[in-house]
Amino acid sequence: MSGEQTSPKNTTINNFIALNRRMARALERHLPAAFTRHLHTVYKYDVAAAVNQRLGQTILDIGGGRECPFLPFVKNPAAYLIVAVDYSDGQLRFNYDLNQKVVADAASPAFPFREGSVDLIVSRSVVEHLYDNTAFFANCARVLRPGGTMIHTFPCKLAPFSLLNRMLPNRVTKRLIAYFYPEWADECGFVAYYDFCQFRQIRDILCKNGFIIHKFEFRYYQGIYFDFFFPLYILMLLYDLTTWFFSIKGLACAILVEGSKPLPEHGAVARSCSVECLSA
Repeated sequence: MSGEQTSPKNTTINNFIALNRRMARALERHLPAAFTRHLHTVYKYDVAAAVNQRLGQTILDIGGGRECPFLPFVKNPAAYLIVAVDYSDGQLRFNYDLNQKVVADAASPAFPFREGSVDLIVSRSVVEHLYDNTAFFANCARVLRPGGTMIHTFPCKLAPFSLLNRMLPNRVTKRLIAYFYPEWADECGFVAYYDFCQFRQIRDILCKNGFIIHKFEFRYYQGIYFDFFFPLYILMLLYDLTTWFFSIKGLACAILVEGSKPLPEHGAVARSCSVECLSA
């Protein structure tokens, strides 16, 4: 016989998982939109809005392998220099959205961009994979022009799924993702360090590097990662709703942050911001 057949046991397990997910989706439809909104969606619109503000900008899409998620919302892509930056040449080869690609380690002192040469630096689910975010945000501060902006979204290190990811060997994480979420297999499963990936720590790093922070947004809904078993989904949902209701930022599952490098005349404002951030 040719082809791979699914055993009755696997069919039963798959049907069980599908049933649990249907129940989770049915419950999810009754949850507040502000609670279930994914920051990846917010990110795409926020970055596109920043790009569309001014023609001729130079934009670095950090971790830009495979795709540029905000590009469909940019009004005139040819009017900008958008550069995909990734440490993996293999990932960049699959990115058919952009022509400009640079293989580079964003947390390295040898980050290959000139000081003050970039208008916008963005990343989606990349910061948690960088081994040294102190160096990364210092690189952002160096290569951004005065008035330049950065927008990043990333998961937080104290979220239960992040804690689980850190406890398990990476090969186990990859196998679990491939089994329970095969649609995520290509873009998830990379080694994650979660270096300073927590609200106060990221805020303080940005302030130390002189950034003016314009916005923090938080996502608390992470039960979706456990929807393969409905009782576990319910347990996580109760945790998520509690942290959301009390706005416990340190326990958020994901963050979106937007900040800018101050213009010279705003230096005093930036120093005031830094003092306020570090003392809060």
